[in-house]
Formats: sequence, C-alpha cells, structure tokens
Amino acid sequence: MNLTVIIPTRNRSKLLNTLVNNLVKNFNSIDQIIIVDSSDNIDKNVRFSDFKNVLHVHTKIKSAAVQRNIGLDLVKSNCKFVSFLDDDVNPPPNYFTQLTSLLMSQKAVGVSGIAENPKSLNLKKINQIFHAYRNFFFLDSNDQGKVLNSGVNIPVNKSLMGKSIIESQWLIGCAIWDFQKIKFLRFDNRFSGQSLGEDVLFSIKASKYGKLFVKQNLILTHFESSTNRPNYLMYTRMWVRNRFYIVEEILGDKMKISYHWCNFGRFLTLIFFAPRYPIKFLFGSTGIYLGYYDLVKDKNAR
Repeated sequence: MNLTVIIPTRNRSKLLNTLVNNLVKNFNSIDQIIIVDSSDNIDKNVRFSDFKNVLHVHTKIKSAAVQRNIGLDLVKSNCKFVSFLDDDVNPPPNYFTQLTSLLMSQKAVGVSGIAENPKSLNLKKINQIFHAYRNFFFLDSNDQGKVLNSGVNIPVNKSLMGKSIIESQWLIGCAIWDFQKIKFLRFDNRFSGQSLGEDVLFSIKASKYGKLFVKQNLILTHFESSTNRPNYLMYTRMWVRNRFYIVEEILGDKMKISYHWCNFGRFLTLIFFAPRYPIKFLFGSTGIYLGYYDLVKDKNAR
C-alpha cells in the first residue's frame, strides 16, 4: 500500500505504546510509522527497536503542528499515502484499507472517517437547545463538513443509513492524504501546543489540489486524553487566535466581520452562564482577550 503513519505525541507513553503496538501487530498495510515525541522526559519504557518500520524521533518543540511537519520531512519521497494519528485514538481494523480505497476511487486529495469519544456522545443533544442562537453568531451551522467564514468547522455526523460518504471542506487530524499531491504542504508553525484547528487549516490548503471526503460509517475511537490538554483559558485563547488564521486563509484581505461576530456571540454566552459558572466566565473572557492580544502581537511582529 505504501502508507506512512505520522504520530505527534507528548507525555503519553502508555497510550503511545498501546497505539503503536496495535498498529504494528494488526495493520499490515502500514509500511512505516514515524513518531515525533516532545515529551518532557524520555520514558525508557517506550521502546520500538524491535519493529524495524518504526522511527521514533524527539524534539523540544511542543507543537502538534510543528511535530507533524517534522514527520512530513522524514517521509520518503516515493511514499504514496500519508496518515496522521493522534496518540489517544483506536482505529478500527479496516480504517486504512477503506480510506485508501475511497481516496483512489474518488481521486481525492484526502479522506477520513469520523472521530468519536464514547464518553461524550450525548453532549451534542444538549447543544441543540442553543442551535438557532449559535447559527445566528456563526458558531454552528446545519451544513456538515463546512468551514464557516467565522473560522468554525462543522463536523460530519455518523451515518445511520449504512454506507455513505460526504464531500467536506475539512478533515479530522486522523485522515489519509495522497502524499504526492500534498508533499509540499506544511502545517502552520504558528499553532503551538495542542495546535487547535491545525487540521482545518491544512485541509483548506490541501483542498486546492483535490476534493476531500468523509466516510460517515467509519468510526475511529478518540479517547481525548486529559494529559497535556489546555485548561479552558488556554483553549479559548487558541480558539480565538487559531481561527483567525483559518479565516485569513479563506477570506484573504477581505473584511472578517463574521469572525468578530462569532467571538462576540461566544462572549455573550459566557455572560449568560456567568452566574452559574463564574470561573468559566473568568477563564473564557480572559482567553478571548488574550487571543486578540496574540493576534495584535503577531501582526506587529510581521
């Protein structure tokens, strides 16, 4: 199949061990696994020397986006397919074969399944109460797979009708790409830490070279490990800052009113729930302010 899998990781040695051993033992379609590790301390228990097709490199750069770029630079030039995996996922046995088959049949540049956390399946039902409000502020949409001009990416839902695929404007981080079409693309190195939204921005850039599709009945389990996940303040800060870069890619120099309107809508939401969640209001509002601060600082640095 000529498939290379790139895994950025940090301080999650047990999850990394579980994932890599699963890939090596159960996925014969993978030719090489490249692990880019930014862990604070190298865990001596993490050893893949027994597997000749695993390359484990370390970096001091703590950025999922940059770590993916390091992995891309190590991919062999004649590689046909490249896939990125988070370290806290569990792909089904047919994940890579089904996706590569879909990619070739559709002559696409990239394809993915759907990432699903079994512990949070009911959260979407709660959000439906605010659906109209969220649509008004470009925080949500009825269009699956769309990237709004506010920089918000709308997920594709699981299919309840058997086999089904949908064309999308963005793919989850755990996608498969036609490497020969995207080999010169890189993730935005301004995205640090968890790099929220780096997959969306990469997808938008890659869509210039071909279509993107999501296989709605192919489910990848995403455990969403709490290790190294940002708190609500840092998450909101990234949400504001990183979305601007996505909007910048979509709109260029055009007015970004929808982006600011979306941020205002989120701030109003924080105010509405402030009596019930005062700490969340404090962290969220501070995160919005710091996100804008980062953008001003970035603009002045250019």
